[in-house]
Amino acid sequence: MFSAELLAIKEAIFLVKDSGWTHSCRIILETDCSCCVDWFHNPNSAPALFKGIIADCLRWCTGLSWSIQAVPRESNSTADKLAKSGISRTTPWVWRNSCDW
Repeated sequence: MFSAELLAIKEAIFLVKDSGWTHSCRIILETDCSCCVDWFHNPNSAPALFKGIIADCLRWCTGLSWSIQAVPRESNSTADKLAKSGISRTTPWVWRNSCDW
């Protein structure tokens, strides 16, 4: 479970960094996985298996205006629906605007 959350966070950071949005806005990452948030705030507390992913993310975020925060699962319904709809996809896709769910 944690590895999927961390890989999703890593992919989000990669997409944002690659998009050029970082020059025009502050990046706020939200997740319902409070352990992941804790590990980003204190990377030494992460299990050894995940330290490399967290280190990559933190390195990519150097110089960016960004934050990561925990949100209740109930507040994360769009992300939950997006994740569920993406499980069976064989090709990636990115929304650049809000979804109408």
